Amino acid sequence: MVKVTETALSRLKRKLKRQPEGVAVRITVQDGHVQFRPDTEQKGDVVFAQSGQSLLLVGLETAERIAHRTLDVVKTIKGNRLRFVRTA
Repeated sequence: MVKVTETALSRLKRKLKRQPEGVAVRITVQDGHVQFRPDTEQKGDVVFAQSGQSLLLVGLETAERIAHRTLDVVKTIKGNRLRFVRTA
């Protein structure tokens, strides 16, 4: 199962402040690329929440494709970014 660090959840929470209530970030994988987009919870989603607020939505098919990975905040040359890291 995919995991999400507290640092990543905190970053998502900051990003969602500009979104309407009930909107979270959905992860999708299309053509091998991970995409993040605003969306609302759908039946069957894996939901990651912090302090009672849904922050991250993952459909079951996507969850299978990104299993054994952890979403974290990684320092890059363009600043801190959400990235998946592989876990054992």
